[in-house]
Amino acid sequence: MAEHKQIQPRSGVEKAFGQVIRQIRKKMEISQAELEKRTGLDRTFISDLERGIQGPGIRTLFRIARGLETPAWDLIHFTAESSLFALPGGKDTT
Repeated sequence: MAEHKQIQPRSGVEKAFGQVIRQIRKKMEISQAELEKRTGLDRTFISDLERGIQGPGIRTLFRIARGLETPAWDLIHFTAESSLFALPGGKDTT
């Protein structure tokens, strides 16, 4: 049986967003498990977000913002300013 391996993106909107939430979470000195408690999101989903494998919907974005005690706008702004930020097709609109 072939082993299934997840390919983790090196850049993109999802990767940039994941980096932002990981940095804020670590600065706050909270674990993914603590963020799970604060947001109601599964810890494995939070891990996937941080690695850029998953991207958040709008409700998830606000839940994460509340859990990180950070305005949702800041999460979006920091994501857009990340060196990892890139839209599909190589064009960014920032």
